[in-house]
Amino acid sequence: MIDQHLEEAQVITVPVSLETAPDGFALRHKLRGHHNIIYEIAWSPDGRTLASVSADRTARLWRLHGDQMVGIPVSHADYVFCVAWSPDGRLLATGANDETIRLTNGRTGEPIRDLTGHTGPIYSVAWSPDGRVLASGSFDRTIRLWDSANEWASQEFSGHQDWIMSVAWSPDGHILAAASRDKTISFWDMRQGKLFRKLRGHFDIINHIAWSPDGALLASASDDMTVRLWDAAAGRLQAVLEGHTDLVLCVRFSPDGALLASKSRDGTVRLWRCDTWELVATLEEPLKSDFNTGLSFHPQMPLLATLGAGDRTIRIWHLDDVTLLGANFTTETWHYRNAKVVLVGDTGVGKSGLGLVLSGRPFVRTGSTHGCKVWTFDNETITLPDGRQETRETLLWDLAGQPGYRLTNQLHLNEVAVALVVFDANNEVEPLAGVRHWDRALRQAAHRQGDAALPMTKYLVAARADISGVSVWHSRLRSLVREMGFDGYFETSAKEGWQIPELRDAIRQGIDWESRPHVSSNELFQSIKQFFIEQKKGGHILSTTDDLFRLFCQTHPHQSAGDLQARFETALSRMENRGLVRKLRFGSYVLLQPELLDAYASDLVNAAQNSADGLGTLPETEVLNGRYLTPTHTNHVNPQQQKLLLIATVEELIRHEIILKEPGETGADLIFPSKFTRPGPTVPDVPGKTIRFTFEGSVRNIYAVLTVRLAHSHLFEKKEMWQNAATFTATVGGVCGLHLRELEEGMGELTLFYDEAASEATRYQFEDYVAVHLERRALPGSVTRERLFICDHCRVPVTAQQVTARRGRGLKQMNCPVCDHPISLLDGRERLAQPVTSVVAEIDEAADARRDRDVAELILKGKVTTNDYDVFLCYNDADATAVKVIADQLRERGVLPWLLPPTQTVTADTLAHIRSVAICVGRGKVPWRDNETVKLLQHFVSQGIGPFIIVALPGCPDGMHFPDGILQVNWRGQEAAGVDMLASFIQAKPKYELEK
Repeated sequence: MIDQHLEEAQVITVPVSLETAPDGFALRHKLRGHHNIIYEIAWSPDGRTLASVSADRTARLWRLHGDQMVGIPVSHADYVFCVAWSPDGRLLATGANDETIRLTNGRTGEPIRDLTGHTGPIYSVAWSPDGRVLASGSFDRTIRLWDSANEWASQEFSGHQDWIMSVAWSPDGHILAAASRDKTISFWDMRQGKLFRKLRGHFDIINHIAWSPDGALLASASDDMTVRLWDAAAGRLQAVLEGHTDLVLCVRFSPDGALLASKSRDGTVRLWRCDTWELVATLEEPLKSDFNTGLSFHPQMPLLATLGAGDRTIRIWHLDDVTLLGANFTTETWHYRNAKVVLVGDTGVGKSGLGLVLSGRPFVRTGSTHGCKVWTFDNETITLPDGRQETRETLLWDLAGQPGYRLTNQLHLNEVAVALVVFDANNEVEPLAGVRHWDRALRQAAHRQGDAALPMTKYLVAARADISGVSVWHSRLRSLVREMGFDGYFETSAKEGWQIPELRDAIRQGIDWESRPHVSSNELFQSIKQFFIEQKKGGHILSTTDDLFRLFCQTHPHQSAGDLQARFETALSRMENRGLVRKLRFGSYVLLQPELLDAYASDLVNAAQNSADGLGTLPETEVLNGRYLTPTHTNHVNPQQQKLLLIATVEELIRHEIILKEPGETGADLIFPSKFTRPGPTVPDVPGKTIRFTFEGSVRNIYAVLTVRLAHSHLFEKKEMWQNAATFTATVGGVCGLHLRELEEGMGELTLFYDEAASEATRYQFEDYVAVHLERRALPGSVTRERLFICDHCRVPVTAQQVTARRGRGLKQMNCPVCDHPISLLDGRERLAQPVTSVVAEIDEAADARRDRDVAELILKGKVTTNDYDVFLCYNDADATAVKVIADQLRERGVLPWLLPPTQTVTADTLAHIRSVAICVGRGKVPWRDNETVKLLQHFVSQGIGPFIIVALPGCPDGMHFPDGILQVNWRGQEAAGVDMLASFIQAKPKYELEK
């Protein structure tokens, strides 16, 4: 539909000399016509038309006629976020903020129909290769499939815990991939209509995904500032592209699969060779929106469409493939892979001495390791067959073996290339203590990573063999090696050097370098990484990012990149992702010795276990005041640093659901469910026991997380806890209980029991959640379930053989052999009078929400302690009540607002330590109409400090005009989603201009 805006579209042919462009790029056209930010662009399958969608509530079609383009605007009711062409080019699908998808005639621009069903904005649409099905992803966390052959009937798929940002079909149409803000990518088998794989590896929101033309690779772009390449068949990470210094918004493959383009909020579009992952070109492209996928390769010609001029102009570039692909390997791209070797075993077995000599240091007698130690085991540069240089770095992690660390050590067992399971050769009582536990912990960590788990080599190592030999029969050791699948066995002495060279060689040979993700980075990143390593070696504990950057500039005066600080912070994020440093979530602090958090956590675990009342409970106030820390963990840490580290420690324990936080008599209490020592019911005597599960894995972690999630479910409330047992009151009535028994290291038995008031429906739902939890977290294939049939009258059990024989004859009950009381032999759903809806998703959602609130509370404590305000709320007195409500809701999300009283004037000092500004507009006068305020706010945003946001409050007129290009949040109806969006904008820290 061509309307009156047609004449506003402009096609500008620009001389190449007027545009700065990298070698291999030549600007052909600029397309102007949109009045607001363009969100996405896409070429039609025949390459004759380019579609663009915008915040100006239009989609625009740009026709290619010879050397001219004509813009055809198509109106929408709200912001249009996404666009996709059907494979035949006849239909254009666009997704909008108004929760609808509009189908438009691709030739005429005439609207055909709207598809409704989502309950949130549509962020991505994609057609199946055969053109029959349209997939969409939404803010409502769901994927929908719209069937064109069935009157556009839709089918909903749920598998993510946050917004769906991008959907993409594999070239053969068999797989639909979806990327989410929950940091995962899901693979859906479209022939069976079910989820079959989750890819995990990004450390932040995933914004966009794209398939390679041959379907072998899936590329993903993330807020963690990397592009990742996944082997689609194996589900494994194949390569990581580093170089962007801000979140990556979009990735696209060229039609021939030779190039990959990535677009970032750092103001660049980068082109990478897909055979070597070399960076071949960087195009400067400043942008205003961080919600932008404005990047599209032409399907037949060497053209690339990108954005420009504040995201309102489209630029069409001609690409010279000979120049881009013919260049020799550059020194700017730095290729490397890294591998992680872990030393695990119980305390006192000799791991630390072994770790010293393996990493090339002289042997010294050491005490027990607290937290973890990380050493460089190996660092070498090799020449690849194609002539490129690749650095291969191996780090050796020594994990503490004290019982108090077992709850946290499981968090460090990801991405392990080689594991050394160490036992004390001189322990005559129990020489192999801990071996089974650590073997199962390693297998469980691999299971948790799913298809993304990399191959791991595992060696059994006897330490201190020089003292009195190995106190275990070799036949037993050989049997253990076979049973647990160890790849080798070594008898070592760190002091005498026995078998140390052989073990070093075995570690090197045990690393499958080809399976390790290839990383393309640059030399500056490596220099910054080395700086952090030196700071760690120097014993520095806690510094701000700004202080570290200033020190880097002083010690590296030759580094003068224009975006040096951005690159520095990006390299810092890489170090954190590898576990070598930790950025606290408040105060811009960087913890250079992250093992301190593990040490503090161990002190708290031990204190909870030794609590006088046996209730595993510590007052939060006393925890944060450092009462439970051992003296060895407080050396070299001042009281202010100690408080910040304790806040971070408790936040970590809550985040991983190792502890419960609940109101106490004098404040909040921190409860460690797995550390109760108060005697409770024993399994033989507990009444109402009906189900018994056995499982393998990290037994205490699995039990702790289960009890925390049930206690936070809203459907079951914590009643009582004892040693290895807990009861919960169902909101509909009745008591449900768990009893844990450790059968051996790494193997547990969980018995479920109920009181008489618990209905069969309640019992079924409780059991259903426990079963799902165990399947998720225990070792695969290790979970078994057994129904316990017991006489309700005299408590005499019925044997499994009797039940099987009776059921085999078609009988559903039997009489008790003692009291002749009837006993039902029905199980599971058979016992239900009517169907019961699963509450697994409901429990998960409630538990996640409670966990997130508790985490936000701790983050807020840290921000208050460090005066680390996130947002300045600017408002007028008439709107004070509404703004206070918003402020309270932001605090619940871990966002610390600063409310300046309306009687005070905004000053430069006011904004000096504020990361973002939100102008709240309601019944009162619009705050920015004061000239001095406008001037200060313009200066704030011009410095690129953070986002500038306008919030429409209750009473704000619907027709009030706000400046284009500014983040806007509608809270007129006071919906929670509005505050969620506001919190998201505040924490995203985009750069925006303030327009009058």
